[in-house]
Amino acid sequence: MSDAGSEKLPETFQDQLSWAWNHVGGVTGTILTTIPILAFVVGNAIGGLWPAIWFSIGSAVLVGAVQLLRKEKLTAAIAGLGGAVFACAVALVVGAAKGYYLWGIWVTLAIGCVLLLSVVVRWPLIGVIWSGTNLQGMSWRKDRASRTYYDVATMFWVLLCFVRYAVQSWLYGIDETTWLGIARVAMGWPLTLVAALVTIWAVRNVDRRRKLLAAA
Repeated sequence: MSDAGSEKLPETFQDQLSWAWNHVGGVTGTILTTIPILAFVVGNAIGGLWPAIWFSIGSAVLVGAVQLLRKEKLTAAIAGLGGAVFACAVALVVGAAKGYYLWGIWVTLAIGCVLLLSVVVRWPLIGVIWSGTNLQGMSWRKDRASRTYYDVATMFWVLLCFVRYAVQSWLYGIDETTWLGIARVAMGWPLTLVAALVTIWAVRNVDRRRKLLAAA
């Protein structure tokens, strides 16, 4: 495997936690991404569907403006606003506030299924994405132990997606719109942070295997 362009992971657990937290978005990123969801929850509690829609879209516009002021990528601001608008459109089509979360629920299931399929066909996506992003090549697939590490990390993401889907689809089914919003936030960055740490564990172990095999 080539090291060209590879991203170096921190050595200590504290630094790894900081690395994972920054990749999740850090304090500012976490707050910004949750504001439109929380705004929708508040708007719906105050006046129903239409106030929730205007609260969510309005807050998404403000979040986009803050992202631009922080000199973040324009695509991030557009994606955030576009996601809020699309979720609100789905809510209007469904005719109920809970529809705001429907698209995210099904996307979560789809991602989980794709990740699971990647493990079944022996191309675990966590390994593919990390190696592709860091230009390390795919030779790790020839080493069973390395592939197993990436299998475990990918399956953790699968579990995360399926748990999110199960909880949120259940809340959707029983019309617990407020709790849907709370679950979306609570099962968002906290669980993603844990999954990022599992990914770090896998990457570091694969890197050790690579060095051992290169020295053999």
